[in-house]
Amino acid sequence: MKKKEGLSRLLEIAGDKKSLLLFSGLFSAISALCILIPFWSIYEILKELLVHASDLSTIDSELMISWGWLAFIALIVGVLFLYAGLMLSHIAAFRILYGLKIKLSEHIGQLSLGYLNSTSIGCIKKIMEQNVEKIEHFIAHTIPDLVNVFATITFMFIIFFSLNGWMAFTALLCILLSIGMQFSNFVGKRATALTKIYFDVQERMSASAVQYVRGKPNIKIIGQSIRSFRQFNADYEAY
Repeated sequence: MKKKEGLSRLLEIAGDKKSLLLFSGLFSAISALCILIPFWSIYEILKELLVHASDLSTIDSELMISWGWLAFIALIVGVLFLYAGLMLSHIAAFRILYGLKIKLSEHIGQLSLGYLNSTSIGCIKKIMEQNVEKIEHFIAHTIPDLVNVFATITFMFIIFFSLNGWMAFTALLCILLSIGMQFSNFVGKRATALTKIYFDVQERMSASAVQYVRGKPNIKIIGQSIRSFRQFNADYEAY
């Protein structure tokens, strides 16, 4: 059986909390749509003013007022849905983190003494604290933000193409070209290898830093530099 990765693995970890993540994404998408309505309202109001610029007495004031109220209501609703989506994502994140820490604690309790002797306390504490906390930031902030951005772009171009297809196509082409040029530096075997090395070295340095801080009460380090501690200095230099 193929091991799950990415979003499917995250949903597997979430377990019965994945419904909170799904509703969080849905609320973020609704918020993105509501936030775009004020811009559409501005367009319609300006259109009405420009069409009747030669004779302002023919302007449909009721239409402009209705678009203004629609923009105001949509903005309020969008902020409320955004807030609700963030609250759901935070609730899901903290519940998932709690479950992960319980499972990690149970797993560490079942490990052999040989493994624990060959692994530093700093490495284990980093996994239990820093690595797990990074998942919280991804679930609580990154997922709603990604959904919001994707929904905003989708709804924005739907509106653009409904107004002027050729100008919308030109804008879309420029965005795709810029994204392609930007990410050309982050793909390929060399980029993948460098990324792996970077994160591996960063993890070793963080683990050594935890060990260094935990050992400070027991070691006289006044007047000594980082180079007095070989492992920490080696990891620091590698990073």
